[in-house]
Amino acid sequence: MGNNRGAKSGPRARAAVLLLAAATACLAASCDEEELQYLLQQAPGQAELLMGRVPFERMLKDPDLDPAVRDQLEFVLEVKRYGVEKIGLTSNKNYEVYKEVDRDAVVWNLTAAEPLSMTPLTWDFPVVGKVPYLGFFDQKDADQKAAELSLQGHDVYLRTAGAYSMLGIVADPLYSTLLKMSDADLANLVLHEMTHGTVFIKGQMEFNENLALFVGNQGSYNYLRARFGADSPQARYAVDSNEDDKLFGREIMKLYNELDVMYQTDIPDDQKRLKKALIIAAHKKHFRDDVIPLMKTRQYDKWPDKDINNATVISRVVYFHDLTLYEDIYRAKDSDLKAEVDFFKGVMAMKGVNPEEYAKDWLTKKDSG
Repeated sequence: MGNNRGAKSGPRARAAVLLLAAATACLAASCDEEELQYLLQQAPGQAELLMGRVPFERMLKDPDLDPAVRDQLEFVLEVKRYGVEKIGLTSNKNYEVYKEVDRDAVVWNLTAAEPLSMTPLTWDFPVVGKVPYLGFFDQKDADQKAAELSLQGHDVYLRTAGAYSMLGIVADPLYSTLLKMSDADLANLVLHEMTHGTVFIKGQMEFNENLALFVGNQGSYNYLRARFGADSPQARYAVDSNEDDKLFGREIMKLYNELDVMYQTDIPDDQKRLKKALIIAAHKKHFRDDVIPLMKTRQYDKWPDKDINNATVISRVVYFHDLTLYEDIYRAKDSDLKAEVDFFKGVMAMKGVNPEEYAKDWLTKKDSG
């Protein structure tokens, strides 16, 4: 997608140009027809999200602006300044425009996998590279694709998202749905998405999401502690939420690994399907009985009630597969989040380097030195 700054055409025309440019790049890169059709299908939804955006600056000048909305806008701007000045995140127009939406979700993300494999289906696009999920702006399109993949025999999982990053190519707006979030969750989301606009390596989705999750978690806590105090409800919630993420990450990786090992055995497929059902049932019971009572927030209470399958697990592993690596880098950088972001900026500049393997090697050499 391209930059819309300085364009004289309207938002709908700009969106069409952006998606057509992506489709053209897809053709030039010999993308499959599925990816091309997907890009063309998403053009109207992307166009709608580019229309009706209002700059914060204009809204804040309105004396009749709802005081609660004013507080949220000013809060987001303060979080952004903190992200730029204290964490070294890229300064741009993201989260300086507002977009009213008339639905609960901004985008629907679809993950799919073979029923007896922990390898996700992937799609290859210009700019972002290979990705293990598809995002849809219209729930009907998402439902249709999910049904199509399910009929082909795949495990599928569809979830909603309140925001997504355009990687700095087009300004990400603050959607009206996000105004319902707490200070801690909103600060986390803004810093998470700002991280995507700062460090993003094509084709390395697990790295991109794990780094953004860590920076969002740690950065929001650091900010809330500085603004409200370490003993404030906001800061305490950020700590508790971060700890729950780590606990969930450990549990989801246990489930992922148990399924993965079982799928690679030589037992017949019908036995694998039975074992799959038993493993998932045992995970749900363990999570409900043993894990939720240890959690300090309620953000994972509904996890055992989901229709858990390979795709459901994979969709979470994208975010949680190795959070300890990023915490280890943070500690090695004297708990300086800006130093960690700068470290990964440097890794991003190294062409063809696996960022997580590089980080692990760097830690090993540092410890041995």
